[in-house]
Amino acid sequence: MSKNLNRREFCKKSLITSAAVTSACGLGEKTLLAAPVNSAAAPTRKDSATGLAMGKIGKVKISRLIIGGNQFSGWSHSRDLKYLRELFMAYSTDEKIMETLQMAEENGINTIITASSGYLNKYWKERGGQIQWIAQVHPKSNDLTSDIKRAIDNGAVGAYVQGGVGDSFVKNGRVDLLGKAVEFIKENGLIAGIGGHSVEVPIAVEKAQIDVDSSRELLVRYAERRQGRI
Repeated sequence: MSKNLNRREFCKKSLITSAAVTSACGLGEKTLLAAPVNSAAAPTRKDSATGLAMGKIGKVKISRLIIGGNQFSGWSHSRDLKYLRELFMAYSTDEKIMETLQMAEENGINTIITASSGYLNKYWKERGGQIQWIAQVHPKSNDLTSDIKRAIDNGAVGAYVQGGVGDSFVKNGRVDLLGKAVEFIKENGLIAGIGGHSVEVPIAVEKAQIDVDSSRELLVRYAERRQGRI
């Protein structure tokens, strides 16, 4: 009889305890659900690394290692690997872009070359970033200045004509438009450059005596060609 009573008492106490625990858990869950959800705080910035070699273009001091923005916008130059663009875009969330830019600065990289300014404005504002922006601009034959103005208004320290645009202007005999674009960039206090995928671009720029601060891409191949090596 004693065992039966003990068993009954045990079952009774167990049921009471279970009910109490369930009630407490339910109350705790409701409290957690009712509590305001705070978004994750931005990671604490570390002091930027020192010692990375620096150079100058015009008056702008630039780390000799810079970061580009193709990986943020999906330009993977992947030829027949068509899935890579989607992979790039899926990886480059807003948070990952902020994290990458901050990591670059913490390791001494002080400049980015990219066409987009949206994520840079966000980074400067939300993370206190100071990375400099050299803008890739796309002037058109019937509108040379609008895209350059966008870069100026959004804080670029420099701008260069995108390589495909440089190729097209040179191919169509409109090197004068490159000169006008560079002139407008420099008039507004930015360092100015011209990009190109064809070696004919720096040749044409030099021949036209366009006063660029930087002629991006293929300068090594151009130098080799002038020396008769290619």
